[in-house]
Order: sequence, then C-alpha cells, then structure tokens
Amino acid sequence: MAAHPPVDPHAVEAAHGAADTAAHGASGGFPPFDALTFGTQLFWFAVTFVLLYLVVSRFVLPTVGGVLAKRAGTIAGDLDQAAQKSAAAEEARVSMERAIAKARADARSMIEAARTDVMAKLNAEQEAAEKRLTDRIATAEASVDAARKKALAEVPAIADQLARDIADKIAPVSTPARQRVAGEA
Repeated sequence: MAAHPPVDPHAVEAAHGAADTAAHGASGGFPPFDALTFGTQLFWFAVTFVLLYLVVSRFVLPTVGGVLAKRAGTIAGDLDQAAQKSAAAEEARVSMERAIAKARADARSMIEAARTDVMAKLNAEQEAAEKRLTDRIATAEASVDAARKKALAEVPAIADQLARDIADKIAPVSTPARQRVAGEA
C-alpha cells in the first residue's frame, strides 16, 4: 500500500475558494449582493412581482373571495335556519305546555265530575238504606207493639188459669164445684 502524502488543510481551503470564485463570478461574494448584477436583479424582481401580483389579483383572490362569500352566505343561511328551527321548537314547547295544562285541567274536571257523581250516588244509596232501615225499624216496632198488646191481652186469661192451677194444687176442689165456679166466671 502506498502511503498518501500529508494534506495541508490550508491548501484544501484555497482550492475550494478558487473553485467558488470560478462558479460565482469574479467578484467573490454572494451573487444577489453583487453590485454588478444589482440592476438586472431589480428588473427581474419587478417583473416577477408584477406577474405574481397580476396572477394573484386576477385568479387567486377572486376565487378565494368567492369561496369566502359562499361560506359567509352558507353560514348566514345556516344561522337563519337555526333561528327559525329554534323559534319553531320554542313554539312547539309553548304549545306542548298549553296542551299539558289543558289536559291537566280536563283531567281535574273529569275527576271532579266523577267524584261529584259518585258522591251523589253514594248519598242516594245512603238515603235509600236509611229509609229501608227506618221502614224495618217501624215494622219491627209495630210487630213488637202488636206482640206486646197481644201478650197484655192474654195476661188476664193466663193469670186466671194460673190462679186456678195454684188453687187446685193448694186445695183440690171437686169437679161439680169447679164447673159451678167456671160457669160464674
């Protein structure tokens, strides 16, 4: 293997510097800052700026503006539609609340009517039951009164018979005398 001669770093930099100068021109600086080409750079900058301005102002900005206008219109339409739907929902809520209130009032009136009807029927049945009880009590009292009168009417005959039975047991009397006593009575 052959040994390489030692490389001088300064020599390498000098060789690179010479190559850079050949590639970038004789001035040896950054080309946009080169004073010799500054006029042409300004000319091409102006031409490029005008062309870019024309392309952007004629084609890009109207398209972007149209998209923004369309988007703004869509957003406004969506907001209007949302406001209409919100108003419709609010109206539906109010209508529902009214319907619920009416249904509750109707239910209350139906319950009150049913309660009144039931109370009237109950009162009528109670009056009829009281009348039946009064009639039964009157019938029972009349029956008891009749039985009492009948019992009171039979008391003298029972007392007379009882007195005879007691008298017969105490002092037996002969049959003809008994007939005489019975005939007198």
